Amino acid sequence: MKRILSVITAAAALLSLAACVKAPEETGNTRPKETKEAVTYEPYKGVSGDYSGAKFASIADLTASSPDDSDGYYKNIKAYRSCGDGLTAFYDKLNQKVLEGGDAGAVSPVNVYMALSLLAECAEGSSRAEILDVLGVKSIEELREQSKLVWFYNNRDDEQGKSMLANSVWLSSGLPVKEACAEHLKKDHYASAFAGDFGDEKYINALKQWLSDMTNGLLDNSINGLVIPPDTAIVLASTLYYKTKWYTAYEETEEGKFDGEPCVFNKKVNDNRIYKGKGFTAYAERLSDNNRMWFFLPDKNKTVDDVLKTGVISYINNDPFGIEYEVTVRMPDFDISLNGSIKDALRDIGISECMTDKADFSALTDDSLFLSDVIHACRVKADKDGVEGAAFTVMALAGSAPFELMKLKYDFTLDRPFVFVIENGGTPLFTGVVNEV
Repeated sequence: MKRILSVITAAAALLSLAACVKAPEETGNTRPKETKEAVTYEPYKGVSGDYSGAKFASIADLTASSPDDSDGYYKNIKAYRSCGDGLTAFYDKLNQKVLEGGDAGAVSPVNVYMALSLLAECAEGSSRAEILDVLGVKSIEELREQSKLVWFYNNRDDEQGKSMLANSVWLSSGLPVKEACAEHLKKDHYASAFAGDFGDEKYINALKQWLSDMTNGLLDNSINGLVIPPDTAIVLASTLYYKTKWYTAYEETEEGKFDGEPCVFNKKVNDNRIYKGKGFTAYAERLSDNNRMWFFLPDKNKTVDDVLKTGVISYINNDPFGIEYEVTVRMPDFDISLNGSIKDALRDIGISECMTDKADFSALTDDSLFLSDVIHACRVKADKDGVEGAAFTVMALAGSAPFELMKLKYDFTLDRPFVFVIENGGTPLFTGVVNEV
């Protein structure tokens, strides 16, 4: 895999951007004077990158997606958890297709989900139907409400941690865009819109700057290698940045071996539950933001692929029974990533027509387009202090050829390849396989 995957959300609020956009008079985040009153700047708060290559920006108002009080947060928590249950099959299939049989790597299931939500909004007919079917929803209206819930419960920035989703759409200047679709992308998926010439290096650099800003620079190596052909019509992009601490810190270290090789483990003793599954033992570590990071350690006669095939997201969402112990945990530092096309993986789980000349994206534009590639980049780091992760998915739509995440005591030591999941109420933010440290 040689490319990064990032999902950019199509949210243009104009019928024809090329016809009605004036170029900014200054570089950076400055907007044309005539649009200043209508623009909301929240998505770019604190960002100081160069967006001079983008001729216009319609900035989504992210304040509309933020809880304004505790009642607002708890009001729909059951509905959000139900979303996680409903998306379990999709998440497990995606994990298996992307992670099985390969080297260590990570994927962000929720990031890919957000990208597919954008794609569904742009599609019509059987093309939209296949996306909805893969996601397990019955209608675009249901998907919009589901997507809002996922967004609402996975955006925060406080002393407990940071979780930030972002969406955008990058359009070729001459492409006529339908206003209804543009408004849905902006208001239901919180997507910002840009227009420019994909043959202009400044426009591509603006896209890369946005990806870097939204992932806090954690994926810059992948972003720098991103290639967008000049004949691209639309890029849909979605990102996720996440950083938090452990709820209880690792205060000791201990020398040991991981898969036979010397390493240093972070060590602590705490009261927690141990879960036994089919071919694995699991342990869930609480994070400071009340999310959990699950570790799945294969039995000694099993592999990480065997664990993935059992469906780890389904296992988590089925509320497994665990036995409480005084657990000694040993975890090595790790930093793993994935960067490449997941187009084949998505085709294998049912997104197929969208990649052919039968694709129907007439909800967004009457121009004939198809999904030419899907690039996913994901990186997750863990050490004694906490975890940090980022992901992006880029979906390119083109009209030409495709371009090429005293109690009983128990000793839980991650001393051989294992699977991990960082989840929020059943929604997997990141999953991954650690084969070496």
